[in-house]
Amino acid sequence: MKFKRVLFNENTTNTTSIDLLNTIQWLEQMGIQNYTINDDGTVDVDGHVDLSYKKLTKIPIQFGKVNGNFWCQHNKLTILQGAPRIVGGSFLCYENKLLSLKGAPREVGGSFWCNNNQLTTLQGAPRRINGSFYCDKNKLTSLQGAPDSIDSNFWCENNKLTTLEGAPRIVHGVFSCSYNKLTTLQGAPREVEGSFDCSNNQLISLQGAPKIVKGNFWCVNNAKQFKEKNVRKNCEVKGNVFIK
Repeated sequence: MKFKRVLFNENTTNTTSIDLLNTIQWLEQMGIQNYTINDDGTVDVDGHVDLSYKKLTKIPIQFGKVNGNFWCQHNKLTILQGAPRIVGGSFLCYENKLLSLKGAPREVGGSFWCNNNQLTTLQGAPRRINGSFYCDKNKLTSLQGAPDSIDSNFWCENNKLTTLEGAPRIVHGVFSCSYNKLTTLQGAPREVEGSFDCSNNQLISLQGAPKIVKGNFWCVNNAKQFKEKNVRKNCEVKGNVFIK
């Protein structure tokens, strides 16, 4: 365990001292090691932070940079205030009661998991994800606020999406928007390097489909029964087309 000692002088208040001691006590209680407490009170960690299954309703300190993964899933969080500003690994906040991503990290070096919450918007999400982005099983009606680019997979299935507006422009893995309320594919990524799945929606048109899908195209169980030629007319599919 390490931390940056704050030098107290005649201007140091009792409140500052108490806040520092409370921070150290909480970090030790959570089993967090290799940390540095900065002059502004933020906490950097050289390694992973595991706050999962702690029954937390809030993160009571402000993390700065965490070089490893940050796990805070399976708690009772409604906001992400206190979460790191930069995460070198993956950030997992699924299975909480999040209503917003306000306070989420600005940068995530791995994947971002915010599925199984109560999110109605993705505003506050990191702008770029170097791994996958999972926002399935929420209450999203649009993808406004989603990262601009995803280096791996993007899963937004099992929401209440009526539009794909706000989706990343390029997805380097799989894009799944199945089990929503889509009637068209307006707003879909321009390019999907993996497979594209828009099954189990209410699609009556393929308007807005990606220009190119390098994997398979899944379009099963929609309001309209599409034919393979309909799909290939709207999208250059390198793999197979599944319509039933």
